[in-house]
Amino acid sequence: MNARIDVVRIFLSPPSTMFERVTLFLLLLITFVLFFGPLRFSSITPMEAALTAALPALSISWGWIVFLRSIFRKKEFSKS
Repeated sequence: MNARIDVVRIFLSPPSTMFERVTLFLLLLITFVLFFGPLRFSSITPMEAALTAALPALSISWGWIVFLRSIFRKKEFSKS
């Protein structure tokens, strides 16, 4: 049986459940701290370090949300 998944909807829909919101926030927080830690001791400005750490943290955490959606919520994101 082949299932068709609406990829655009998985990627672009905001987190709808409390579990997704909490997971996204925790992943953002953890990855931001991991990326920002080494940048604190560099010679770049704090604002530039925060932006440099925020971009990969956002992309990694959103990628995990999409991955978890594609595994656990296939029925909600399948095409009719």
